[in-house]
Amino acid sequence: MADARTLFIDGPAGKLEAAARVAEESRGAVVLAHPHPLYGGTLHNPVIFHADRELNRAGMTTLRFNFRGVEGSDGFHDDGRGEIGDVAAAAAYARDLAPGRPLILVGYSFGSRCAIAHATNDPTVAGVVAIGLPVRLWSFPDIPALGRPLAVVQGTRDEYGTIDEVKAVIGGANPPGRLYEIAGATHLFPGRAPEAGKVVGTAVEDMLRVLAATIG
Repeated sequence: MADARTLFIDGPAGKLEAAARVAEESRGAVVLAHPHPLYGGTLHNPVIFHADRELNRAGMTTLRFNFRGVEGSDGFHDDGRGEIGDVAAAAAYARDLAPGRPLILVGYSFGSRCAIAHATNDPTVAGVVAIGLPVRLWSFPDIPALGRPLAVVQGTRDEYGTIDEVKAVIGGANPPGRLYEIAGATHLFPGRAPEAGKVVGTAVEDMLRVLAATIG
């Protein structure tokens, strides 16, 4: 596993603090977007951290970043509007770290909202993995227009989206979204961040196989 390198990338509201792990022979690039900034979300979130490690161990180049106004990032919180542009900046930077390889976005809760919204308008994104999809907080109208693989890692006791509610939302995706359940876990995955990170790694591996089959 590569060491995490702290860096700053150019975002629409100024510099965005980030941490990158560059794989020697990268199989692809993954951008990881953290949960809601106003409720403690940062690039150091335990689930994001463990997912980052799992993905890099599997040969992926990873980029975690802080949304605008979080820790060392410039700017101010914009309630999910400007943050879509932050994802775009991170995606562009990650794409250059692994040119010609699949680019996948991983977003946790608020981060999933921003990742899906960006991916809908960026044809270079190969797929999206959402963690804790908060369907009780947002309607996710972009999902039917995504048109690329979508995976969701969801605790069966998530307060912001039951399994049935999530299935109803991602069933409208084309292709239909794939659900990975973590039994008994709530939205924050307390004490289970490493497990959640491993499931994210599995979801990305499955997505890469689907993409390879499509290309082949």
